[in-house]
Amino acid sequence: MKKILALGLLTSFILPLCAQELAMQNITPPLSDAPLKNPGMGLYLGGTLNEKELALDLWPAQVIDIGYFRDDWAKIQPHGPGTADFDAYFKPIFDLWVNKLHKRVAFRLMSQNMHSQSKYVSPQWVFEAGVPSQTFKGIYAPEQTDPVFWDEKYLQIQEKFIADLGHYLDGRPGVEFIDIGGIGEWGEMHLARWTPTQLAASGYTPEKYVAAYRRLIDAYAKAFPHTRVFLNVGDWANINDYAAIRGVHFRQDGLNPNGPSADVGKRFYHEYARRGTICNYELFSGYDEMKQKGWGVKETFDKGLEDPISYLHVNLMGFGQMAKAPAEVREAVTDAARRLGFRFAATSVKCNPKIHVNPDRAGRLLLESRWKNSGVAPCYDSYALRWFLLNAHGQSVAEKLSFPTVPTTRWWPGEEISQTDVLTIPAATPPGAYKIFVAMEKPEEATKIQLALRNSDAQGRYFIADIAAEPGQNEPKTIYNEGFEKGVGGWQSAKGIALKTDEAGHEGAALLLDGAPQEASWNYASLSLPKAILPGSRYHLSCWMKVDALTPGSPSPYMKIGLNDKDGKWLTNINTDKYDTTKLGTWQKLDAWIETTSQTTQGALAIEKGTLESRPQITLRLDELSLEIVESP
Repeated sequence: MKKILALGLLTSFILPLCAQELAMQNITPPLSDAPLKNPGMGLYLGGTLNEKELALDLWPAQVIDIGYFRDDWAKIQPHGPGTADFDAYFKPIFDLWVNKLHKRVAFRLMSQNMHSQSKYVSPQWVFEAGVPSQTFKGIYAPEQTDPVFWDEKYLQIQEKFIADLGHYLDGRPGVEFIDIGGIGEWGEMHLARWTPTQLAASGYTPEKYVAAYRRLIDAYAKAFPHTRVFLNVGDWANINDYAAIRGVHFRQDGLNPNGPSADVGKRFYHEYARRGTICNYELFSGYDEMKQKGWGVKETFDKGLEDPISYLHVNLMGFGQMAKAPAEVREAVTDAARRLGFRFAATSVKCNPKIHVNPDRAGRLLLESRWKNSGVAPCYDSYALRWFLLNAHGQSVAEKLSFPTVPTTRWWPGEEISQTDVLTIPAATPPGAYKIFVAMEKPEEATKIQLALRNSDAQGRYFIADIAAEPGQNEPKTIYNEGFEKGVGGWQSAKGIALKTDEAGHEGAALLLDGAPQEASWNYASLSLPKAILPGSRYHLSCWMKVDALTPGSPSPYMKIGLNDKDGKWLTNINTDKYDTTKLGTWQKLDAWIETTSQTTQGALAIEKGTLESRPQITLRLDELSLEIVESP
């Protein structure tokens, strides 16, 4: 009775014939522990133009492919507003890193930098134009002149520079991200060398500082709509939040064995990472300084990887030194590369153990897969799966592009996602040995990403399993066909509905329903299908329907097929389009395309009311009812 109620059919419902469930083979694809290099994530290190240090046979090139260039604003625009020679600075970088080595680059251009050897980190002409300044002692320069960041003229000059920079760099191939660098020491969220006297003399207030940050955040968001922008975050929760809502991401440059400065990981990263904000760390110290402080390298990396970070600046040493780094550095960096960001892999795949091919009917490969993100962070882009069936020559016989029902941006770290797909095998495909492959891609850009699976080919596809294709049985295409020329054909009506054949059909006779249900029911009439429904198959249901009378305001009738498993448990209902009651008295064709699961074995048809309790008066004719199999495993 439970099954009958779930289907919404009648109490006189008779169980239809039952097929066997589709046997499925279980496959466990071998996982890979190789570091992944995917968009929106990665390890990076201070960039160099020494090509020998970037040789592919050196181990750092296997795990680090982002060069990070952090420099003074004055080097880019030394002579005045609108005079930046971007090619002079950026072209050698792109020529080597992107065009020749096919790596990625990231940038930060700073207005204050205590490590600079120059007096002017911001160009001298900025101050000559009237921007107020304060004087500081640098680490390598006895005197440095730096701007008042909240000054109106300074902000206007910075906004123009940012706009010009965006025009040159935004969306350029190879640019992974850019940091906001025009405010704070090193472009970070603090004023490390500013004394209370200097702040007071410069008209500082927290409100001015926040307002200045918001303006530069806006400038970068506007100038870089196609390139990721990072803000160095700290205690200023109101600035952090404003950056997030403007699409700017979080970075923090103080990771040590106790965690990042201001505990930004626990305070901000975990919350904002699930809101689409990408998170990024830089180590507080280089390797030599860490050793002096007694800070463990692996301990520090492990602490950072407790948080959902997608990028990590492994600034322990330069590329040249990294190639000869101690074992503890190599192990920690490689381990971080394996865990950083998102890391997708199919943990299991179920499919039919063989494919049956027919000369006049398409075959089917059912794919029930489970996927896991074993990285520490979410994925921030929407990817699709593409399944392949390759023949013995490596040629694609069939492909299926599938957009996961749970978008990849919601494949949270540590959680498994289930996905069901069907690969249609063209009719007349030759019997033989085939291979199943899968790839994950962004179809709009025709680019594939790396998965944590072994056995990939040169086209970025990953081997899943071997499968054989065998000739199928010559089964009839039509499963059920009724024109009601010889009677009602086993149909049963709800109490109160008269059921008989009528000569005024679409072609010849028709099934005539006339009356009003006297009891609550979902349908006007129903039929147990006399033949089994095959699992994992595609069917076409069609009929002609004519409604001559229906109580005004009642839902439009339609045809429905209810699908059950071998135990009679209801699986799902699939409906045709509804009869158009604005055209009463006309014959209308109704259709439905039906996808059965691997558990489907039986089914039933019904002429649906669309509600349970209503009892409308109806006069309805049904004719040329057909159920045909289109594809089968």
